[in-house]
Amino acid sequence: DPSSALSQFKGLVDNLIGSPDGSDNLGEGSEIRSTLQDLESVFDTLPAGTDEVVALAKVVSLVKNGDFDRIVLDTAPTGHTLRMISTPGFLAELIERLLGIAQKVQSNPAYRLMIAGVTSGNRAEQIQSAGTAAKSKLLSFQIQMYDLEDLFANPDQTEFLIVTVPTELAVRESVRLLNDLTFEAPDMPIKVRNIVVNQVLKDDGSDVRTFLSHVSDSQESSIESLQQTLNTMQNSPVITKIQYLDTEPRGVFGLKILGDALLKEEEGVSAAS
Repeated sequence: DPSSALSQFKGLVDNLIGSPDGSDNLGEGSEIRSTLQDLESVFDTLPAGTDEVVALAKVVSLVKNGDFDRIVLDTAPTGHTLRMISTPGFLAELIERLLGIAQKVQSNPAYRLMIAGVTSGNRAEQIQSAGTAAKSKLLSFQIQMYDLEDLFANPDQTEFLIVTVPTELAVRESVRLLNDLTFEAPDMPIKVRNIVVNQVLKDDGSDVRTFLSHVSDSQESSIESLQQTLNTMQNSPVITKIQYLDTEPRGVFGLKILGDALLKEEEGVSAAS
Protein backbone atom coordinates (compact mmCIF):
# COMPACT_ATOMS: atom_id res chain seq x y z
CA ASP A 1 0.00 0.00 0.00
CA PRO A 2 1.96 3.06 -1.24
CA SER A 3 -0.20 5.52 0.68
CA SER A 4 0.64 3.58 3.85
CA ALA A 5 4.33 3.93 2.95
CA LEU A 6 3.90 7.69 2.73
CA SER A 7 2.13 7.68 6.08
CA GLN A 8 4.89 5.59 7.66
CA PHE A 9 7.55 7.90 6.31
CA LYS A 10 5.71 10.94 7.60
CA GLY A 11 5.30 9.19 10.96
CA LEU A 12 9.07 8.78 11.16
CA VAL A 13 9.58 12.49 10.57
CA ASP A 14 6.86 13.38 13.06
CA ASN A 15 8.51 11.22 15.73
CA LEU A 16 11.84 12.93 15.24
CA ILE A 17 10.63 16.50 14.99
CA GLY A 18 7.78 16.38 17.47
CA SER A 19 9.80 15.34 20.52
CA PRO A 20 10.79 17.99 23.06
CA ASP A 21 13.91 15.92 23.86
CA GLY A 22 15.05 16.23 20.27
CA SER A 23 14.65 19.97 20.49
CA ASP A 24 16.70 20.14 23.65
CA ASN A 25 19.51 18.02 22.21
CA LEU A 26 19.88 19.68 18.85
CA GLY A 27 18.15 23.05 19.06
CA GLU A 28 15.60 24.53 16.73
CA GLY A 29 18.20 26.09 14.44
CA SER A 30 20.22 22.95 13.74
CA GLU A 31 20.81 21.86 10.15
CA ILE A 32 19.44 18.37 10.73
CA ARG A 33 16.20 19.70 12.22
CA SER A 34 15.77 22.12 9.32
CA THR A 35 16.26 19.29 6.83
CA LEU A 36 13.71 17.11 8.59
CA GLN A 37 11.21 19.96 8.61
CA ASP A 38 11.70 20.26 4.84
CA LEU A 39 11.03 16.55 4.55
CA GLU A 40 7.84 16.86 6.58
CA SER A 41 6.59 19.84 4.55
CA VAL A 42 6.50 17.96 1.24
CA PHE A 43 3.52 15.96 2.48
CA ASP A 44 1.49 19.19 2.45
CA THR A 45 1.88 19.44 -1.35
CA LEU A 46 0.01 16.29 -2.32
CA PRO A 47 -2.67 17.21 -4.89
CA ALA A 48 -6.32 16.25 -4.73
CA GLY A 49 -6.96 12.88 -6.30
CA THR A 50 -3.74 11.30 -5.06
CA ASP A 51 -5.68 8.38 -3.60
CA GLU A 52 -7.27 7.72 -6.99
CA VAL A 53 -3.87 7.65 -8.66
CA VAL A 54 -2.63 5.22 -6.02
CA ALA A 55 -5.57 3.00 -6.91
CA LEU A 56 -4.80 3.40 -10.61
CA ALA A 57 -1.34 1.99 -9.98
CA LYS A 58 -3.09 -1.40 -9.74
CA VAL A 59 -4.07 -0.98 -13.40
CA VAL A 60 -0.42 -1.38 -14.33
CA SER A 61 -0.37 -4.81 -12.70
CA LEU A 62 -3.60 -5.81 -14.44
CA VAL A 63 -2.20 -4.81 -17.83
CA LYS A 64 1.10 -6.59 -17.23
CA ASN A 65 -0.65 -9.76 -16.08
CA GLY A 66 -2.79 -9.77 -19.21
CA ASP A 67 -5.84 -11.18 -17.41
CA PHE A 68 -8.26 -8.82 -19.20
CA ASP A 69 -8.85 -8.00 -22.86
CA ARG A 70 -9.84 -4.43 -22.04
CA ILE A 71 -9.83 -2.28 -18.91
CA VAL A 72 -12.27 0.66 -18.77
CA LEU A 73 -11.78 3.55 -16.36
CA ASP A 74 -14.69 5.94 -15.78
CA THR A 75 -12.99 9.25 -15.01
CA ALA A 76 -14.27 12.44 -13.39
CA PRO A 77 -15.09 15.69 -15.27
CA THR A 78 -12.47 17.57 -17.29
CA GLY A 79 -10.49 19.47 -14.66
CA HIS A 80 -10.22 16.57 -12.24
CA THR A 81 -9.26 14.17 -15.03
CA LEU A 82 -6.47 16.42 -16.27
CA ARG A 83 -5.08 16.68 -12.75
CA MET A 84 -5.32 12.93 -12.35
CA ILE A 85 -3.39 12.28 -15.57
CA SER A 86 -0.59 14.64 -14.52
CA THR A 87 -0.42 13.31 -10.95
CA PRO A 88 1.74 10.20 -11.64
CA GLY A 89 4.60 12.38 -12.86
CA PHE A 90 4.14 14.74 -9.92
CA LEU A 91 4.20 11.88 -7.40
CA ALA A 92 7.26 10.30 -9.02
CA GLU A 93 9.14 13.60 -8.71
CA LEU A 94 7.87 14.05 -5.16
CA ILE A 95 9.19 10.64 -4.17
CA GLU A 96 12.52 11.50 -5.79
CA ARG A 97 12.65 14.56 -3.55
CA LEU A 98 11.66 12.52 -0.51
CA LEU A 99 14.37 9.94 -1.08
CA GLY A 100 16.95 12.63 -1.75
CA ILE A 101 16.18 14.42 1.49
CA ALA A 102 16.13 11.13 3.38
CA GLN A 103 19.59 10.30 2.03
CA LYS A 104 20.84 13.70 3.13
CA VAL A 105 19.39 13.17 6.59
CA GLN A 106 20.87 9.72 7.05
CA SER A 107 24.33 10.83 5.91
CA ASN A 108 24.39 13.44 8.68
CA PRO A 109 26.05 12.25 11.94
CA ALA A 110 23.44 14.18 13.92
CA TYR A 111 20.75 11.85 12.59
CA ARG A 112 21.63 8.96 14.92
CA LEU A 113 22.11 11.40 17.77
CA MET A 114 18.59 12.68 17.25
CA ILE A 115 17.11 9.18 17.23
CA ALA A 116 19.04 8.35 20.38
CA GLY A 117 17.77 11.54 21.98
CA VAL A 118 14.09 10.97 21.32
CA THR A 119 13.74 7.20 21.76
CA SER A 120 15.07 4.19 23.65
CA GLY A 121 17.45 1.73 21.98
CA ASN A 122 14.82 -0.78 20.87
CA ARG A 123 12.45 1.93 19.73
CA ALA A 124 15.25 3.59 17.75
CA GLU A 125 15.87 0.35 15.86
CA GLN A 126 12.15 0.03 15.17
CA ILE A 127 12.00 3.57 13.78
CA GLN A 128 14.99 2.96 11.51
CA SER A 129 13.51 -0.33 10.31
CA ALA A 130 10.13 1.31 9.61
CA GLY A 131 11.88 4.10 7.70
CA THR A 132 13.83 1.61 5.58
CA ALA A 133 10.66 -0.32 4.75
CA ALA A 134 8.81 2.88 3.88
CA LYS A 135 11.58 4.01 1.54
CA SER A 136 11.56 0.63 -0.18
CA LYS A 137 7.80 0.87 -0.76
CA LEU A 138 8.13 4.44 -2.00
CA LEU A 139 10.78 3.41 -4.52
CA SER A 140 8.55 0.60 -5.78
CA PHE A 141 5.63 3.02 -6.00
CA GLN A 142 7.77 5.52 -7.91
CA ILE A 143 8.44 2.87 -10.56
CA GLN A 144 4.69 2.19 -10.77
CA MET A 145 4.05 5.89 -11.35
CA TYR A 146 6.53 6.00 -14.23
CA ASP A 147 4.91 2.87 -15.68
CA LEU A 148 1.44 4.43 -15.33
CA GLU A 149 2.59 7.63 -17.03
CA ASP A 150 4.04 5.60 -19.90
CA LEU A 151 0.85 3.52 -20.10
CA PHE A 152 -1.32 6.62 -20.47
CA ALA A 153 0.81 7.82 -23.39
CA ASN A 154 1.18 4.46 -25.16
CA PRO A 155 -1.20 4.57 -28.19
CA ASP A 156 -0.90 0.81 -28.67
CA GLN A 157 -2.29 0.14 -25.19
CA THR A 158 -4.35 3.16 -24.15
CA GLU A 159 -6.84 5.53 -25.69
CA PHE A 160 -9.12 8.17 -24.22
CA LEU A 161 -12.82 8.34 -25.14
CA ILE A 162 -14.34 11.78 -24.63
CA VAL A 163 -18.05 11.81 -23.74
CA THR A 164 -20.03 15.05 -23.90
CA VAL A 165 -23.49 16.51 -24.48
CA PRO A 166 -24.53 18.95 -27.26
CA THR A 167 -24.37 22.22 -25.33
CA GLU A 168 -21.97 25.08 -25.93
CA LEU A 169 -20.37 24.87 -22.48
CA ALA A 170 -19.94 21.08 -22.60
CA VAL A 171 -18.44 21.21 -26.10
CA ARG A 172 -15.98 23.89 -25.03
CA GLU A 173 -14.90 21.73 -22.09
CA SER A 174 -14.49 18.75 -24.41
CA VAL A 175 -12.37 20.75 -26.86
CA ARG A 176 -10.23 21.91 -23.95
CA LEU A 177 -9.84 18.31 -22.80
CA LEU A 178 -8.95 17.17 -26.32
CA ASN A 179 -6.31 19.89 -26.67
CA ASP A 180 -4.79 19.15 -23.28
CA LEU A 181 -4.68 15.42 -23.93
CA THR A 182 -3.11 15.65 -27.37
CA PHE A 183 -1.11 18.89 -27.39
CA GLU A 184 -0.24 19.72 -23.77
CA ALA A 185 2.65 17.21 -23.82
CA PRO A 186 3.65 16.71 -27.50
CA ASP A 187 6.28 14.14 -26.54
CA MET A 188 3.70 12.02 -24.69
CA PRO A 189 0.27 12.69 -26.30
CA ILE A 190 -2.70 10.58 -25.26
CA LYS A 191 -4.54 8.82 -28.07
CA VAL A 192 -8.09 10.08 -28.78
CA ARG A 193 -9.98 8.48 -31.68
CA ASN A 194 -13.62 8.96 -30.73
CA ILE A 195 -15.89 11.55 -29.14
CA VAL A 196 -19.33 10.42 -28.00
CA VAL A 197 -22.12 13.01 -27.90
CA ASN A 198 -25.07 11.97 -25.75
CA GLN A 199 -28.66 13.27 -25.70
CA VAL A 200 -28.79 14.13 -29.41
CA LEU A 201 -32.32 14.59 -30.83
CA LYS A 202 -33.43 12.95 -34.07
CA ASP A 203 -33.17 14.99 -37.25
CA ASP A 204 -36.91 14.71 -37.92
CA GLY A 205 -37.81 16.12 -34.48
CA SER A 206 -40.00 13.13 -33.64
CA ASP A 207 -38.54 12.81 -30.15
CA VAL A 208 -38.69 16.50 -29.14
CA ARG A 209 -41.94 16.08 -27.20
CA THR A 210 -40.55 13.08 -25.30
CA PHE A 211 -37.33 14.96 -24.58
CA LEU A 212 -39.11 18.03 -23.24
CA SER A 213 -41.40 15.90 -21.09
CA HIS A 214 -38.41 14.08 -19.63
CA VAL A 215 -36.58 17.34 -18.92
CA SER A 216 -39.66 18.85 -17.26
CA ASP A 217 -40.25 15.80 -15.05
CA SER A 218 -36.57 15.63 -14.11
CA GLN A 219 -36.47 19.32 -13.19
CA GLU A 220 -39.60 19.08 -11.07
CA SER A 221 -38.35 15.99 -9.23
CA SER A 222 -34.89 17.48 -8.64
CA ILE A 223 -36.18 20.81 -7.30
CA GLU A 224 -38.64 18.99 -5.06
CA SER A 225 -35.81 16.84 -3.66
CA LEU A 226 -33.71 19.94 -3.04
CA GLN A 227 -36.60 21.69 -1.29
CA GLN A 228 -37.23 18.69 0.95
CA THR A 229 -33.60 18.77 2.03
CA LEU A 230 -33.79 22.51 2.75
CA ASN A 231 -36.96 22.03 4.79
CA THR A 232 -34.98 19.97 7.30
CA MET A 233 -32.53 22.82 7.93
CA GLN A 234 -32.75 25.84 10.20
CA ASN A 235 -32.27 29.17 8.42
CA SER A 236 -32.14 27.26 5.15
CA PRO A 237 -31.16 28.97 1.87
CA VAL A 238 -33.89 30.13 -0.48
CA ILE A 239 -34.21 28.56 -3.92
CA THR A 240 -34.17 31.12 -6.73
CA LYS A 241 -35.56 29.80 -10.00
CA ILE A 242 -34.38 31.32 -13.27
CA GLN A 243 -36.55 30.59 -16.28
CA TYR A 244 -35.02 28.89 -19.30
CA LEU A 245 -32.99 31.27 -21.46
CA ASP A 246 -32.92 30.78 -25.22
CA THR A 247 -29.13 31.11 -25.22
CA GLU A 248 -26.32 30.40 -22.78
CA PRO A 249 -25.42 33.61 -20.89
CA ARG A 250 -21.98 34.69 -22.09
CA GLY A 251 -20.19 38.00 -21.95
CA VAL A 252 -21.51 41.27 -20.54
CA PHE A 253 -24.83 41.07 -22.38
CA GLY A 254 -25.55 37.53 -21.28
CA LEU A 255 -24.64 38.29 -17.68
CA LYS A 256 -26.90 41.37 -17.73
CA ILE A 257 -29.85 39.22 -18.82
CA LEU A 258 -29.08 36.71 -16.08
CA GLY A 259 -28.69 39.51 -13.51
CA ASP A 260 -32.01 41.07 -14.48
CA ALA A 261 -33.70 37.68 -14.09
CA LEU A 262 -32.13 37.20 -10.66
CA LEU A 263 -33.17 40.66 -9.46
CA LYS A 264 -36.69 40.19 -10.82
CA GLU A 265 -37.01 36.89 -8.95
CA GLU A 266 -35.62 38.47 -5.77
CA GLU A 267 -38.13 41.34 -5.98
CA GLY A 268 -40.94 38.82 -6.41
CA VAL A 269 -39.84 36.94 -3.28
CA SER A 270 -39.61 40.19 -1.27
CA ALA A 271 -43.07 41.29 -2.38
CA ALA A 272 -44.55 37.93 -1.47
CA SER A 273 -42.99 38.01 1.99
